Amino acid sequence: IIRKNFGATHFIIGRDMAGTKSTITGDDFYGAYDAQETGKKFEAELGMTVTHYENMVYVGPEEGYVQESQAKKDGKKVAKLSGTEFRRRLRAGEEIPEWFAFKSVVDILRKAGDKAFI
Repeated sequence: IIRKNFGATHFIIGRDMAGTKSTITGDDFYGAYDAQETGKKFEAELGMTVTHYENMVYVGPEEGYVQESQAKKDGKKVAKLSGTEFRRRLRAGEEIPEWFAFKSVVDILRKAGDKAFI
């Protein structure tokens, strides 16, 4: 609604935008694409076009990032780094692969510390 009020005509909803963990089991409460499906269901009411955005995965320097479904279809080996693992590595001062984040960005995030994730 806020996006619509500011004149947006399209709304990109990424994978796991509604991501929240159950406080009891640690399992995902919503499915990875539930937010996209809900957005599509209500796009007429929202007055915006909801666009699909599939999860992207890194398949190597020659191809870079591709949609996860295409990588699976092609039998590609994918490299993944979750947001949780990324933050853990940042805090621990461990290596962050260059395919995941530019070194300059990693340096800024490390300097900012946990304040960068609030």
